[in-house]
Amino acid sequence: GFGLILFLLGNEFFGPNSLFSKKRNNVGEIAGESVSYEEYRQKMEEAENDFIIRTGKNVTENDRTSIQEQAWNELIFKYAYAPEFKKLGVTVTKEELTEMVQGKNIHPTIKQLFTNPQTQQFDKNFVKEFLRNIDKREQRDQALWYSVEKSLSPDRLKTKYFNLLKLSNYVTKEEAKNEYKNQTAKRDAKFLYVSYYTIADSTIKVEDDDLKEYIDKNKDKYKVEEGRSIDYVTFALNPSKSDSAIFSKELTELSNEFKNNDNDSLFVINNSDNPQAPSFKNIGELPEQLKSMANNLTIDSVYGPYNQAGKIVIFKVLSTKNDSVYSARASHILIKPNGDTPEAKAEALKQANSIIAQIKGGAPFEQLARVHGTDGTASRGGDLGWFSQGQMVKKFNDVVFAASNKGLIPQPVETEFGYHIIQVTETKTNKKYELASVEREIVPTEETKDLAYNKAAAFAASVNDTSEFNKALKKDSLTKLSAKNFKKNDKYINSLPNAREIVRWAFTDAKVGTVSQVFTMDNSYIVAIVTGTREEGTASVDDVRDEVKVKVLNEKKAEKILEKLKDGKGSLEEMATKYGTGATSNTAKDVTFATSSVPSMGYEPVAVGKIFGLQKGKRSAPFKGENGVAIVEVISETPAPEIADYNVYKTQLTQQRSGREDYSIDEAIKKHAEVKDNRFRFF
Repeated sequence: GFGLILFLLGNEFFGPNSLFSKKRNNVGEIAGESVSYEEYRQKMEEAENDFIIRTGKNVTENDRTSIQEQAWNELIFKYAYAPEFKKLGVTVTKEELTEMVQGKNIHPTIKQLFTNPQTQQFDKNFVKEFLRNIDKREQRDQALWYSVEKSLSPDRLKTKYFNLLKLSNYVTKEEAKNEYKNQTAKRDAKFLYVSYYTIADSTIKVEDDDLKEYIDKNKDKYKVEEGRSIDYVTFALNPSKSDSAIFSKELTELSNEFKNNDNDSLFVINNSDNPQAPSFKNIGELPEQLKSMANNLTIDSVYGPYNQAGKIVIFKVLSTKNDSVYSARASHILIKPNGDTPEAKAEALKQANSIIAQIKGGAPFEQLARVHGTDGTASRGGDLGWFSQGQMVKKFNDVVFAASNKGLIPQPVETEFGYHIIQVTETKTNKKYELASVEREIVPTEETKDLAYNKAAAFAASVNDTSEFNKALKKDSLTKLSAKNFKKNDKYINSLPNAREIVRWAFTDAKVGTVSQVFTMDNSYIVAIVTGTREEGTASVDDVRDEVKVKVLNEKKAEKILEKLKDGKGSLEEMATKYGTGATSNTAKDVTFATSSVPSMGYEPVAVGKIFGLQKGKRSAPFKGENGVAIVEVISETPAPEIADYNVYKTQLTQQRSGREDYSIDEAIKKHAEVKDNRFRFF
């Protein structure tokens, strides 16, 4: 009998269309309506198609992220907004849609699509002509139009609804008048101030119980989403030496074909990972490998392959020409005088002549440059590389470009920087070379990938808990990385891009101590272990320890300062003297209620409130502020003069409020709809 009941009810509870199956297949809930995976997926496909139609390009991973949000927002519109429109009777008529397309109230998207590129003016006749012949337009143009047309009605509905709420925003004359007074009325006040920084943190004892008590008192400030923490290790997919050799061999074999090819531009396009059009370069612009052989480069010759920044490159010289600007190469040893006096200059010149004598006697220029050079070229033997005529200071430039032979300039050359000992390493030339290049990025071969994956898989298989994970890291000399409290919809973990697979695993299939399978990232394999979970609600002490500790320290410091000031008598200056080190007394002038700062105090909104809450000549009791404890005493006040027109301040307040309206309305709708987002389980 029991078996029969299970058979009859099993499909209801456990079958493909069961209650449990449907619940597992939901990506969320909006206004009490369950959103199925299929419905969300369909919205995403529609959004992707619209994106391709409107942009004319394929969807990238970054694009897909925004498309997912667009699809989700469309479902919020359907289930949260649309019922509100219906309740209020907000609709869009056919006549309105016509007005938005070719009437007096043209929608911005229509204006953008039908703006004349020559005149930059919107042309209504162009719209009418387009629609009259829409069935004869290209398929993409038709699809683009229907995509735009479909979005007009929802956009106008939302605009109407928002305006119903936004137009209820009103600033009264009294509000404007108060804002004027807050900005214009001024007060001067004496104050005594003791900053919390005057008490060393080390003198205050803070326990975890203190931190927890503070968090409990301020729960609204420390609300957190559900989170997960993991440790993980990466197994990098770096090309091996054999991978480099494979690509080098490939380009070596390609070199002869490149040399004998007649259409070099097409050859580059067909064979290079990063095709670049051939271009002319002077010697200073040549790749480093070709600079040393510049005078021996010949037309139609191919040079390489060279290993260059993770790529294998070959170069072909297509032609040469003479430029209007000359280039040369030189090294120098700069001797700076130790001061501007004639004696200092004479000493520097003497040293320069001594070094020149050593070079003439056979001492290596590069070695002496490393010993005596006083600028950044010393570490590379004085080499300045290739430089164009006019690039160096005039005296230096003139000597180098006047040289007809390579070698040492026999006399020091004085410039505003000091005395230069110059060796011309390449005489001037105005020759330019037209180069074409083919490059291949060195990427891991399948064999290298397999080796890295097997290493990662072996690591994952060898550990079952946190202790074994840490032991295996130490044994294999691997580096442990940690990610704390990432959220269920996060797309990045630390510097790992597109980490959704790891996030989904951590939130759906794992608990503390669970070791992951091997995750495949762009340039590495990753194995992770869950080290902690955080429930939605109030942050724990560990979550916000550093932030809260500062707050608690300041509260405890405030208590000590207040205790010391409570029986203070006399003037504020006398009280500051009696308090001792750390207390200052001063006068703050022209304080306004609209600010949150007091001159010489800094950000202290409580102090501002106290100053405007006291009568002239009255003094406050010691009070706790943001960054210290203060006592204030009002010494003068300048009321705001009456004015006839407060419209400027009315406009200011209206703009301040309107800047938050769209966001506030949207958040209120979502809150009322009790949106539950479980997309992290699927995407």
